[in-house]
Amino acid sequence: MAAAELTARGLRVTLIDYGDDDPALRSRVPDQPFSQLRSGDPDQRGYLLGDRLEGIPRSGTRVGAQLTPPRQFVNRAAESLLPIISEDFHPMQSLALGGLGAAWGTACCTYSARECELAGLDAAALAAQYPGVVKEAGISGPEQDPCTNQWWSGVAGHQPPLDLDTNSAGILSAYQRKAAGWLRRGFALGRIPLAINSVPHEGRGANPYFDTDFYGEARRSAYRPRYTIERLQKEPNFTYASGCLALNFRETPAGVDLVCSREGTKVTFSGSRLLLCAGAIGSARIALASMPLAGQKTTLLCSPYIYYPTLNLRMLGRPADDRRHSMAQLMALFGDLDRPERTCSMQVYSYRSLLLFKIIKEMPLAPWAGLLAARALQDALAIFGVFFPDAPGPTKTLRLGKSNTSPAPDLHIDYALTPEQAALQRGLEARLKRCFLGLGCVPLGRVDPGKAGSIHYAGTIPRINPVNPGFYSLPDGRLGGCERVFVGDSSAWNWLPCKGPTFTAMAGARVAAGHLAASLGGRE
Repeated sequence: MAAAELTARGLRVTLIDYGDDDPALRSRVPDQPFSQLRSGDPDQRGYLLGDRLEGIPRSGTRVGAQLTPPRQFVNRAAESLLPIISEDFHPMQSLALGGLGAAWGTACCTYSARECELAGLDAAALAAQYPGVVKEAGISGPEQDPCTNQWWSGVAGHQPPLDLDTNSAGILSAYQRKAAGWLRRGFALGRIPLAINSVPHEGRGANPYFDTDFYGEARRSAYRPRYTIERLQKEPNFTYASGCLALNFRETPAGVDLVCSREGTKVTFSGSRLLLCAGAIGSARIALASMPLAGQKTTLLCSPYIYYPTLNLRMLGRPADDRRHSMAQLMALFGDLDRPERTCSMQVYSYRSLLLFKIIKEMPLAPWAGLLAARALQDALAIFGVFFPDAPGPTKTLRLGKSNTSPAPDLHIDYALTPEQAALQRGLEARLKRCFLGLGCVPLGRVDPGKAGSIHYAGTIPRINPVNPGFYSLPDGRLGGCERVFVGDSSAWNWLPCKGPTFTAMAGARVAAGHLAASLGGRE
């Protein structure tokens, strides 16, 4: 998004990226409904399970376990080139074309004035960039009502919402019959905005409701940053430099030099300005490696995340429509809705195209019994993914260290919730279970994918850094202590809401790009 904004302003832009991709496997997914592929495609194993069965997790529930074989390129190179040293915090990192956005679940949320205040964000500046994000990505969003206003407000020009599947339509109907009472109890539920086309947009098709969104392109209906890069490569003032692992930078009298590793050789790119958009963890790694800071240590934010597989009793014995998309169907907020620091968010999924073996291992049954139960109940399964907010503190830190395995430095991560956070989460979960039952959804278990499981990371170069006050970003996007280096991602946030950060981060990248452009004073 930042590159698109800068290119549109007429600046000469070079996007430096590693750019790992797997177009061959992606192209093997036929443009047909999932049900037809399962019943009739002799080549389905390659994209459903993988040619080497790489789509079947070998043990436990890990971060990134939801990545299907066509999506596994997203963190493939990062596992060796971006080393993490931690006992129990193992985030998903990416060196893919488009980064983590190549596997983004497409959920979009806006932040309230209070959330922006806590995060240190300029709400008005973000709102001014919403139209650009909507045009670039293509967003299908709900009409305004007392529930959806909690997570989607002040955005114009979006497409009509996508159709709900049978399962989620029943859950929403049950909620709406008692919506006023639910809201009084602090529970808001409604349609979720998604970066998926419900109508054709900017040369990309509308979602065909094939339920193959976790595997193939689905007519390019779900936004991927790759589409923006492909568009920009047609512009004369844009250059895409791939195969580069960014290591560190150095400001010079003329601008900034960025040192990268490319095919085992150090290469240097020079420019007037540098905008870091490598994600919260990636941008911190580059910035820490470039700054003479004692200890080279900083903060880290990550939304705590768990999910509840539930059985929607209203779907038992009821046929489900085959026409559906695979992404989240509904969004919810629960808690003290006027105090986002005491609220959790939920995304509601139905379950089919991720295959039964992934849900069987979460059932308290023998494998054979779990298979029979899953086959009988799959159309009634509703998965509630629950996200909690996060605040910085001395128990959540990221520290640079020398690597013996990669040109990039190691990152040593310690992460633990405070007792107050843990107590708040336990209390919200206990009350949430009663909400599930009130909707007719019986919890079948609780799954914790690990401390980094939300894949929502932020706050490594915040405006106010309680761990390392000398490592921070400024309100105009500059990296503290630098004149020509800017931060354009969620690294700069002071606090992380429970709602998905990506839509706001995309708008924020465009805001930072505007600050960078202004600093050039009309120069290219």
